[in-house]
Amino acid sequence: MATRRHMLDEALSIGRRELGFLAEGDVFEAEKLAHDRGRIIDEAIANLDQGNLEKLADKLVEMKSLHDEITDEARKLHASLKHDLASIKKQNRRIAGYSFGAGNMPRLARERFISKKG
Repeated sequence: MATRRHMLDEALSIGRRELGFLAEGDVFEAEKLAHDRGRIIDEAIANLDQGNLEKLADKLVEMKSLHDEITDEARKLHASLKHDLASIKKQNRRIAGYSFGAGNMPRLARERFISKKG
């Protein structure tokens, strides 16, 4: 039982590091840590009966709380990225409009007109 408690402590430590990476915006490192955390938790609670699960309840509740924090941070990051992508898309449309207005036509648009010189 002490080994499983230690595994849950390790998973909590990894979860805190994962939360830090998410706060920094490093989703690739956070993803690696999330996989490690999930694997460790699965190993820690595998084949436990109800009585032993209740003995680890304090750690599991702490893990749930940390998981909720990680999920909230991931949602904030997702919303931020969604907003950034929408603004970049809007900016690209605006720049394309300026480019077209300045006389720069895409190649396909130029080729569909008949040349009087040819």
